[in-house]
Amino acid sequence: MMHIKKSVLAGTICSLLATSIQAATELETLIEILRTNGSIDEDQYGRLKKEIKINNARTASEKNVMKTQLDKSTSVTVTINKGGISAKNRDGSFNIKIGGRVQIDAASYDTETGSTTNYGNGTEIRRARLYVQGKMYNDWRYKLQYDFTSTGKAGIKDAYVSYRGLGDISIKLGNFKDPFMLQEQTSSKYITFTERALPDAFSAGRHIGIMTSTTHKYWTAAFGLFGDTVNTKATSENEGWGVGGRLTHAPVNKKTSIIHFGAAANYRTSSAGSTVRFKQQAETHIAGVNIVDTGEISLVDDYLKLGLEFAAVAGPFSTQAEYLTVSVSRAGENLNFDGWYAEAAYFLTGESRNYKAGKFGSIKPKMIVGREGIGAWQIAARYSTINLNDADINGGEADIMALGINWFPAPTLRFSANYVKVLNVQGGAQNNQEPNLVQVRAQWAF
Repeated sequence: MMHIKKSVLAGTICSLLATSIQAATELETLIEILRTNGSIDEDQYGRLKKEIKINNARTASEKNVMKTQLDKSTSVTVTINKGGISAKNRDGSFNIKIGGRVQIDAASYDTETGSTTNYGNGTEIRRARLYVQGKMYNDWRYKLQYDFTSTGKAGIKDAYVSYRGLGDISIKLGNFKDPFMLQEQTSSKYITFTERALPDAFSAGRHIGIMTSTTHKYWTAAFGLFGDTVNTKATSENEGWGVGGRLTHAPVNKKTSIIHFGAAANYRTSSAGSTVRFKQQAETHIAGVNIVDTGEISLVDDYLKLGLEFAAVAGPFSTQAEYLTVSVSRAGENLNFDGWYAEAAYFLTGESRNYKAGKFGSIKPKMIVGREGIGAWQIAARYSTINLNDADINGGEADIMALGINWFPAPTLRFSANYVKVLNVQGGAQNNQEPNLVQVRAQWAF
C-alpha cells in the first residue's frame, strides 16, 4: 500500500513539473521533505531532481525565445536627424517622423515715377508647416502636412496614404501634388530662388485623387486621376476632374553629375459654366500684386497643360529650364498661353545640388557653421517669361531677370537674397509697369 502511495505521489509531482516553472522552488522543498520523511526512495528522489533540472532549462529557453520575439516587435528607437524627430520599431515595420519648415520673408519694392500701382514694402511668414509621415505594416506609407499660414481645409497640403507592396510600383490616395513641372515637384525648401519662376502660373497644384508611380535610378513615371482641391465647396454642379502624368529620364545620374529630361501633361475638365484664371506676381509674394492676370475666363469646358523639362548638374554648377503651354477650350474662341524660364547656379564652396526621383532635394554644406566652417554659398541667375495675351483675353506678357544668393550655414538653415527686375510688361492691368524689388528670406526646415 505504501509503495502504491509513493508511486502516486511521485507521479503527481512529475505532472506538476510539466505545468509551470513558478512552482519549481516549492517542489524542490517538498521533495526534500518527502525524502527526509521516507515517503520517496533515493531512486525516486534522483529522478525527480533530474526532471526539475530539465524542466527549468526548457522553460528558461522558452522564456528567452519569447523575450526575443517581444523585443523585436516592441522595442522603439528614437533619433533626431536634421532637427526632425523620428522613431521606428526594431524590425522596421513601423516608423514615424515629425518635421516642418518656417520661411520668413521681407521685401522692398522700387517702382518707376508715374507708376499707377502701389507695391507696399513689408514682411510675412511665407510658410509655417508641420508634417507627420511614416510607414506602417512594412508596405504602407502616410503623410499629413498642414500650413498654419492658411486656415481650415485650405491649410491642408499633403494628406495621403500609399501602398508599396507591389515591387517598384507605388499607389497613392489622398490629397497631394499632381505630377507636373520640375520646379513644382521640387519642394519650396529646395528651389534655387525664394519664389518659383513666372510660368508657375500654370502649375497643376494639389488635388484629391489616386496616382500610381514608379521610381528607378535613371527614370520615373507617374499617372493620376484627380478630383478637385481639398477646399472646393460642393454646389449643384458636379466638380471638375482631371488626369495628369509625368515622365523623367536621367541618362546621367551620378552624385555630382546629372542630366535630366522630363515631359508632363495635365488635363482638367470643368463643371458647367465654370471659370479658370491664370495669374502670377513678379516672383515675389508680399506685395500681392499680380504682374500678369487673365481674370476669370468664363464658360470653360476644359484645358490642357503641357510641359518640357531639362536640368543638368556638373559638380558645383547646375542649370534648369522648362517650357509650359496651356490650351483652353471654351464657348467661343479657344485660347493658348505659354511661358518658359532658364536658370543657372554655382556653389562657391563646392557643393552640388542633390537629385533623386526626378526632382531636387536638400543641400548638405561641406563646412557647417558651428564646426569651424563657413557653410555653403551659392549664386544664381534666372530669366523667365510668360504670355497671357490671346484673343479677347488681355492678361499681359512679362519678362523678368532675377539674381540670387543663398547661404546654407547648416543642413537645416538657409538665408537667401533675391534681386528681381521686371523687364517689360505688355498688356493687362500692369501694362508698361517695370518694378524692381529686393526680397530676403530666413528658412528653418527640419
